[in-house]
Amino acid sequence: MSTFLFRPHCGEAGSITHLVSAFITGDNISHGLNLKKSPVLQYLYYLAQIPIAMSPLSNNSLFLEYSKNPLREFLHKGLVVSLSTDDPMQFHYTK
Repeated sequence: MSTFLFRPHCGEAGSITHLVSAFITGDNISHGLNLKKSPVLQYLYYLAQIPIAMSPLSNNSLFLEYSKNPLREFLHKGLVVSLSTDDPMQFHYTK
């Protein structure tokens, strides 16, 4: 029995297949922004209650406006979402 969890850093960019692989193998995921492109995957993540750690502050500083971040939509749909930091030593947003 392993004490380690597999939490892939996926869905921030790249192919939707990253989120499919994470669904099959991961215990939870970091980011998951691209889930907004696939209602079917959203439903699978909802059914399996796979946690999604999202960092709107980091995404906003890089490429995505707060108003377009899907965190609120995911919460409304019942997905397990939490706020998290992303690269705190790089962005210094955790003061």
